[in-house]
Amino acid sequence: MSSDVLYSTVDFSQKNQGKRAADKTSTGKEDDVTYAAVKFGDAPSRHQQQAASSSTADPTAGKAPPYRWAALVLAGLCAVSVAAIIFLSVYISNFQTKNLELQSQYSELERNYTDTVLHMQTKYSELERNYTNISATVSNFQTKNLELQSQYSELKRNYTNISATVLHMQTKYSELERNYTNISATVFTLEKNYSNILEKYSALDQYCPVTDTSSKERVCKACPQNWELFNGKCYYFSTDRMNWISSRDNCTSLGGHLVIIESNGEQRFLSDKAWNITQKANISKEQDKSHWISLTDAVTEGTWLWVDGTPLNDKAKFWATRTNDQGKEPDNYWREDPSGEDCAQLRPQRNSYETWFDSSCKKQYKRICETKAVIG
Repeated sequence: MSSDVLYSTVDFSQKNQGKRAADKTSTGKEDDVTYAAVKFGDAPSRHQQQAASSSTADPTAGKAPPYRWAALVLAGLCAVSVAAIIFLSVYISNFQTKNLELQSQYSELERNYTDTVLHMQTKYSELERNYTNISATVSNFQTKNLELQSQYSELKRNYTNISATVLHMQTKYSELERNYTNISATVFTLEKNYSNILEKYSALDQYCPVTDTSSKERVCKACPQNWELFNGKCYYFSTDRMNWISSRDNCTSLGGHLVIIESNGEQRFLSDKAWNITQKANISKEQDKSHWISLTDAVTEGTWLWVDGTPLNDKAKFWATRTNDQGKEPDNYWREDPSGEDCAQLRPQRNSYETWFDSSCKKQYKRICETKAVIG
């Protein structure tokens, strides 16, 4: 049987068609059909086999000869090897594809790494410059800080000195304040004394005028200059005219008040003096003859009061009788002034002491001021 040859044909293919399709997609190749031929010797013909079978009765007829089993095992091993080779080819093809992808990714990562490194180097250079600038700034700050500390120390010393000076000045100020209080009290006393001296000096000029300018000799009188003495009182007859309120204030400024007539003798003196003044000055107008006195009923109509608030004494009132209608004053005539006639004026007449008339307080008359005499 050494000349027998056994041929065995084996078809290897992928059982998993989905996997084959995937491999075709990834590798671009189709699986080939592999034929394996195994030669074991000269194979007998079919006729020879049948003759041998009929002529020889082999007790082992119907069983496969041992070499067939070896051929089958060898064919199986070959099939496994071919499958392994195909698997490795597909695996290597996939590995190469993956390797190309990884190489592409590696190249991209390398580019990204290069870009990142360049960017980081740029940032590092910028940070290095910033660090250099910051270091220089910190150095300047430290220098400035040392200068400021030196200045602060100097200011602290100055503040200590100033605080001591301020405390000393506060002590001095308290002392000066006390002195100022004492000086103010002294000045107030001096001013008061000066006012008294001025008042006395003014009164001295009024009551004791200088009669001889060379010797400064003074002649003292009971009344101020240009005032008339009567019964311990001094009277001033003005030459200018004012309304009643201005006349009252003017007499007060002269150290007296508008005249208050309290007796018949005082009325006679004032009326006669006013009459003599008008005759001497040849005054004919009634308005120029009249003088304000301090009697008024401006507070309550019909209630006549003197300037010091005392009421009119019924035993010492000298209201005139009008010549045109023989009517008695006061009549509160309102046709010239709607507010009426609330102030009294003295209009002198010959041989008559009834010389009082009520008039509008707004009219302009002369005035009679009164004050006490210095020498009784």
